[in-house]
Amino acid sequence: MSKSPPGTPSVNLLAVDTATEGCSAACLTGDKSFERYAVDPQGHSRTLLGMVEAVLAEARLERSALDALAYDAGPGSFTGIRIGAGVAQGLALGLEKPLLAVSSLMTLAEGARREQPGCNSVLAAIDARMDQVYWARLRSDPEAPGHWRWDEMPCVSEPREVAVPISGCTGVGSGWDRYSDVFMGDRPMPWLAQRFPHALDVAAIARRLLAQGASGAWHEAVPVYVRDRVTG
Repeated sequence: MSKSPPGTPSVNLLAVDTATEGCSAACLTGDKSFERYAVDPQGHSRTLLGMVEAVLAEARLERSALDALAYDAGPGSFTGIRIGAGVAQGLALGLEKPLLAVSSLMTLAEGARREQPGCNSVLAAIDARMDQVYWARLRSDPEAPGHWRWDEMPCVSEPREVAVPISGCTGVGSGWDRYSDVFMGDRPMPWLAQRFPHALDVAAIARRLLAQGASGAWHEAVPVYVRDRVTG
């Protein structure tokens, strides 16, 4: 269990993340947060519902007490995104609660800042297979949706085509684990190794979106595949 930053709005929120190799569920209630996380690329469908029940039990919440739900909408693994979307959509529809879709790349940026306070400019990259990466560049901005502004919008490209800034940015995501040498060339920059999105960060962003007036309409909470060719 951890505590949320002071001044955050009180909401009971459940979030799930299965967009990459990591699988997680998180619950925010009042100023407390609870998460279950595991790296289990082939086990998301077996593991996720158990994680959901575990965090709700630890938070001492019934499903009916939830105010909203959120999930990592991608980009990432097509199969993984569909698993998370199916669970979140099923719960939201059954409970008639708002549902928010959060970008995996924004989630990575949020996680980088959570682990390293002051990390306010992030180049997030996820290994998309087929010698490509999903990537985006984000900057912390309290006025932007979720408190993150897109300096470069999410896209998919070859690693050599990623627009890496000269300085002032931190790299994060599985794309960096595989292609850091290509990204940096002869311009070293800090990056965080072996990082996957966490549901805890999905939840933090979703809570801000709700506070900023997001409707949580089910038809708006759709997956973001970025490309239309299946990669697993």
